[in-house]
Order: sequence, then structure tokens, then C-alpha cells
Amino acid sequence: MRMMHKKRQLYRDFVLYMFGFLLLMEWLYPVSEITHTDSIALFVAVSAVFFLITFFKIHLVWSLLFRLAAILGALYLLFPESSTEQMWMFTFLDDLFYNIYLLTAGNLADITDMHRTFLFLILLSILSYLLFYWIVQARRILLFLAISIVYIGIIDTFTDYSGSWAIVRTFIVGLFLFGLLLLLKRGEQKGTHAVLSFRTFGRSFALLGVFIMLAASIGYAMPKPEPQWPDPLPYLQSVFGFVPSGIGTPVQRIGYSEDDRRLGGGFVQDDTPIFIARVESGQYWKGETKNEYTGRGWQLSDSLEVEERSVTPPLQESKRADAVEVETQQAELQLYSEGEQQFGHLFYPGELASPTVTDLVGEQDYPLQMDPVSAMATVANGELVPQRYEFQFYEQTYYVEGLRNIGRPDYSNDEELADYLALPEELPERIGELAEDITKDADNQYDMAVAIEQYLSGPNFEYETENVAIPAEGQDYVDQFLFETARGYCDNFSTAMAVMLRTLDIPTRWAKGFTEGEAQGTVGEDETYQEYVIANSNAHSWVEVYFPEVGWVPFEPTPSFSGFSFQQPEIDIENRDEEDVEPEQREEPEQDEDEVQEPENEEETEASQTLGQTKEGPSWWLGAAIGILVVAALVLFLFRKAIARAYVNGMYKNDGRTESFVRSYERLLWLLGFHGYKRKTTQTLREYATDVDSELESTGMRELTEAYEQYLYSNKKPDIDGDRFHENWKNILNKIRT
Repeated sequence: MRMMHKKRQLYRDFVLYMFGFLLLMEWLYPVSEITHTDSIALFVAVSAVFFLITFFKIHLVWSLLFRLAAILGALYLLFPESSTEQMWMFTFLDDLFYNIYLLTAGNLADITDMHRTFLFLILLSILSYLLFYWIVQARRILLFLAISIVYIGIIDTFTDYSGSWAIVRTFIVGLFLFGLLLLLKRGEQKGTHAVLSFRTFGRSFALLGVFIMLAASIGYAMPKPEPQWPDPLPYLQSVFGFVPSGIGTPVQRIGYSEDDRRLGGGFVQDDTPIFIARVESGQYWKGETKNEYTGRGWQLSDSLEVEERSVTPPLQESKRADAVEVETQQAELQLYSEGEQQFGHLFYPGELASPTVTDLVGEQDYPLQMDPVSAMATVANGELVPQRYEFQFYEQTYYVEGLRNIGRPDYSNDEELADYLALPEELPERIGELAEDITKDADNQYDMAVAIEQYLSGPNFEYETENVAIPAEGQDYVDQFLFETARGYCDNFSTAMAVMLRTLDIPTRWAKGFTEGEAQGTVGEDETYQEYVIANSNAHSWVEVYFPEVGWVPFEPTPSFSGFSFQQPEIDIENRDEEDVEPEQREEPEQDEDEVQEPENEEETEASQTLGQTKEGPSWWLGAAIGILVVAALVLFLFRKAIARAYVNGMYKNDGRTESFVRSYERLLWLLGFHGYKRKTTQTLREYATDVDSELESTGMRELTEAYEQYLYSNKKPDIDGDRFHENWKNILNKIRT
């Protein structure tokens, strides 16, 4: 019996220890993401060896030898620098002594990779023993579980490793382990063998599994509100230096950057707010433009001499009236004081209309100056951009027929536009061939631009922000996007359109800034202004195409994006002065299903809100009803045995009648079977009673059975001691309860 008990305890401890091994694996999985290590499988195998050595309690000397052999074997496989084992051992010893010298000198930066790995393997060996002590001996795991969750959260936040499923796995394993250890610890304290039995252990394991699955299902089905505050992590990442930076960073955080010499690579979202804008309608906020495409990215050309910065001029009256309509509007911007990005220039829609910007806090006007190359507007005399400022701008509406009437001008002799037509000498010819094929049916500059815009917005290309390639050395950024990946975000689409139009001798420049942001509602006394919050996630780039007598016209080739200022209605030019013509919006690509369009007016907003309430209401109540039923079922399942005991105890009668004793005994048999003490088909009642007494460490069941057998097999009325029967019956019930 004692041998059987030890065997069951060994199996139970092995199961618990393996749960600890699964927790340790969550520490190993991110290693490939945060280091240059690819051999995670080898580390897992070595960790398994350490766990087995610890679990079987091998003698200390042999344990150290086996651990050392596992560590050296792993190092040999990871750093096979010699052809013979003896020579490799000398290499390892030389590396070991060299790194010991570095450690004693405090020079941690020069420690070799082999020695770092050597120390890491030693750490894994120590952890195998610590987990064995915490789980098998001390029956504690809460501290290690909490540290694991914090570790995964930090790795997920500050690196490219996605810890979403790692957190789920850790919680599931941790809850299993924590629940089982708590059950075993309490059972050991009370000295209850039933709690420590392998059968009870297995049932507890299954019960915890059901509970965790139900809890996970309820949590998954419950509604999840959006975050109510801006994400503080980007600011923390900036403060502690975790924000990826530098040219050629594979994964970057979305936001406005002034360095665009190397484009490509995916980015992660960042909802840090940048500024609040108050304007009549949503606008694209331009920060600057760039004119030289290098094959890898954009920069300002050196050939254009930047003249002395001048005050922003008013809009020229020579603009074609049939091609563009201009309306003066007012905008107000308020910068966020916190955050990782601060700007020394303005963001504005369309074109600036006033030579000054008004500081609304200091109630003072500051003169503006415009860089003729980058279109960057700054405050004159090196003054800082006010925290809250107001200015006027020109909102421009473009008319299709007027732009088509411009035709296809010849810019070959226009020196001022030469840099807006320049292309790298090594630009692949197939880019130009593709542009010509797309625009072969167009006979004017506008239709050519729209053809390329719609081609890039079509089904051949996919909008993607994470899995975006970086061109290899000597590979052209646009060529890779058009002919290899066909996947990217705004930088890919806008750059491709600008370059393809240049191959057709049409001047373009690359513009960057922010989209309109998220509307918050109307503001002002007459509620004529809309308030928008512009965040890092609204950073965007687009294309501006030059049209004579019109200026730079914006185009949007990125799928699912459409700025309000890009409406280009068709008009009847001859009858334009006689009647107002409703604008017909230029066809835009369809938006993604997850992109929310802002309602055009307040009535539509209210209608959509009412509709949303109507749709969400029934689903919420249905979810609540399902949740209540699931919780009720869970409560009944968890307390089913307590309910059964209460029922049997409530039906018990001690009135001295033989029939009452018989029913009480039979109900007790049913209750024992319900609690796992089932009678085998080959057992007699007396044999079954002996087993029950052995399990419960009592003698009452045999006495109850003897009284019951008298009732079954005696022709006379059995002589049952009511007080003794009552005492034994209650004792068995209490034993079952504990």
C-alpha cells in the first residue's frame, strides 16, 4: 500500500513539475525575437534534460557531471569552430578564461557570444532546481507566475515579440498549477489521503480545466470597450530608449518623421495624440514635401538653391477659374504638450492664405516664412511654434473638365520643375513601361494621373503595415513594390505613383503629414467647426502633381484613404456662371470594412447612434442571458456534491422506523457512488463497506451494512440501535464532506 502511495505521488509530482517546465518555455520562446539566436529547439531540449536530472534526484556528483555534459554538448552544437572535440575543448577553455578576465575587469560589453550562451545555460540549470523546489517541495508558484507575466508583458511592449498567446498560455498553465498546488497543500495540512489520491488529483485537474475553459469562453464573449485614454507606452518607450530609430530599421513605430532617406519595412501602431484641430471639415494636414527620389527614399535636392525665406505669398490670381475654386477658411490647432514628438513647423491644409499665425494663448501674431522647396512653414526669426495657434488657409476644389483642358504640357524647358522630373539613373525601365501601359488610353495629364492612381488602388495591391519588405542593397524601392511584393502602406503607394508619373514627364512631389484624424464633434458658439484629434497613427503621405496655372494638385493612391479636399467634381464650364452645379465626387477606392466613415451631418450622427443602440441592445441582453445561464451551470457543477449531500442529509429521518433506516442507508450508498466511491459489480455489500472504511479511515460503514443485511436476509424484524445507526451515518457523511 505504501509503495502504491509513493508511486502515485511520483506521478503527481511529475505532472506538476511538467507544468513548471511549460512556464519556463514561455521564457525561452521570445529569445529568438530579442537576440540573434535561432536554435530555440536546442535550448528546450537542454532544459528538458536539466528538469529530468532534477526530478529524479540524481546524486550531486553525477548531477553536476550530467549538467556539465549537457551544457558543453549544446555549446559544441551552437559554436562548432573546430573539427575535433579536443581542439574545441581548448577553444572553449581559452574563451572561458578570457571572459573571466573581462568580467573581473568590469568590461561586460565585450563578452563573447559563447560565454553569454554558457551563462544562459547555467541559468536554465539553476531554474530547473528552483522550480522543483517551489512546485514539488514548497507547493508555491505564485511568485514565478507573476514574474513570468511581467516578463512577457515587457517583452511584448518593448520588442517585436507578440505575447498575446503567450499570456493566454501562461494564465492557463498557471491557473492549473496554482489550483492543484493549493488543493494538495491544504490536503497535506489536514492529513486527508483522499485529497492526495491520484484519482482525486485527476478529477481536480479535470474540474479546473472545465472552470478555466468556461471562464475563458465567458471572457471571450463579453463585450470589450475601446481604450478610453491615449496609450502611454510610446512615451515610456521614448523615455527609456526602446523606440526603434535610425535609417533602415526593419520595424518602426508609425508617426511623422523628417528622415525619409530609407523607406520600407513594417511598423507597429501608435495612437499617441499629436494635436487637436478645429476646422469646418476634415482636411489633410501637410507638413512638408520632398522632391528627390533616390531609389531608396526621398530627400530634398541639392541642386535647388533655397532662396532667402520669404513671407508666405497670397494665392496667385492667375489660377485657372475653370480648373480650381478657392475658398478661404480658418483653422485652429492645439499641440499636445506631452508625447515623444515635438515639431518646429506648422501643419496646414491646402495652401496658406495669411502671412501670420496667431498665438491664441499669448494673443500675439507671428510672421510666417515658407521654404520654397520643402513647402515647410515656420515662424519667422526662429520663434517656436505656439502651443495653440490660428491661421487661414485656402481650401481648393478641383474641376475635372478644367484639369483635362490643360492637356499634356511640355516641361522639358522649365528649369524650375527639373528636379520634380528627375529620376535615378539606375531606375529599372519596366517601371516606365508599366506606366505607359496603364496610361495608353489617356490623352491628358489629369487622366494619366487618375489612371495610375486607380491602378494602385485596385485589386492587384494589398494594403499592409506589418509584413512589408525592405529593398535589398541595389534594389529599387518602387520596383520591388510594383513587381515583387505588391504589398505596403502609404509610402509605397505614393512613391510608386510619383515615380511612374515622372517616367511620363509629369512633375510630381512627395507630400507628407497627417490625415484628418478622428472627429470629436462640433465646437464653437454656432457649432460650425468640427474638432478632430490627430494622432501618430494618422501619419500619412500622398502625391502632388503640378498643373500649369493651377499649382500642385493632391492625389491619393493608397487604398482605403480619401481626403475631403480631394473631391473633383465635373462641371459644365459654359453654364457654370448661370447655375450652381452639384459636385460629383471623383471615384475613390472602396474603404476597408474596418474603416469607419464619419457621418456627414449631425442628423446622420444621431440616426447612426440610434441605429447602433437598436442593434447592440438585443445582442447585449442575449449575451447577458447566456452569461447568467453559463454561470448558473458552472455553480451547479462546482457545488453538485455539496448539493447532493444537503439533499441526502435533509431526507434523513431518525424516527426509529426500520423503513427510515433502510432508505437512509440506500441514499448513503448513492451518495458514496456520487462522490467516487463506487461499488464494483463483483463486490458484496460487506466487501464494499470494508473498502469504504479503508478509504475514509472509519468503521461506521461496516456497522451500517451489518444492520442493513439483517433487514435483507433475516425473517425477523432487525434489531437496529437507532442512536448507533445515527452516529455512524453522520460520521460517514462528515467523512465524505472532508
